[in-house]
Amino acid sequence: MSKPVYPTQEGLWSEGKRTDAGYDKVRLGMPYPAAVASFRRATRERDDFDSATLLVWGTMQATAVLNILKAAEESFGEAGQVMVRRAINAAGYEAMKGFMEGSEFPEDMNEIDLISFIVTGLNTVLYASLERPRVVSDSRCEFDILWCPHQDRYSAFDCRVQRYFVEGMFNALEELGKGAFTARVEELIPRGGACCRFVVEKIGQAGRNPWHEYSDTLERRALEKQRREEERR
Repeated sequence: MSKPVYPTQEGLWSEGKRTDAGYDKVRLGMPYPAAVASFRRATRERDDFDSATLLVWGTMQATAVLNILKAAEESFGEAGQVMVRRAINAAGYEAMKGFMEGSEFPEDMNEIDLISFIVTGLNTVLYASLERPRVVSDSRCEFDILWCPHQDRYSAFDCRVQRYFVEGMFNALEELGKGAFTARVEELIPRGGACCRFVVEKIGQAGRNPWHEYSDTLERRALEKQRREEERR
């Protein structure tokens, strides 16, 4: 598979405009409003601020979270996984709750459009990523991530950390009555893809979200990998 090519004019960032009907009435909110306002005041009209330093800082934080997960698995096994996964879930929940509180979506919007627009906010605001979204049918939408802050640091398997954030985001949406959908990954940049490609589909309210089920599978794989490494020592 080909790798991403930059620069590109494809996709949209958080302030980009989708051409879908109704998107002109959408307002994407910001979590952590006090911190965001403080940051904007601090950097406004300064020509000595390089926004790439935020990527450096964020990458350091993301690396720390991954290291904590691996250390917890190594020291405490499944119990360590559960502890860290719950902590990451809580952070994702808080971020999505704050995003939704500051967002506005038309009340008469059909469900799949609403899901797709919320996902655009998740991708471009909460993940600071470059997204190429599309609605495919009344029950399915898709998106490509053309650039992600983690793509040049995380391996494909490391991206399981991001699944745990998204689990918390799903929990927040379910609490708000907007969580009747799931997602699956079809392609990943860290695996050599030209983008990270996701399929998003509506699901019924009953039962556990398949997103969580696959997270469980990855947890088991991580522990199996750890056991193999210990046996080789």
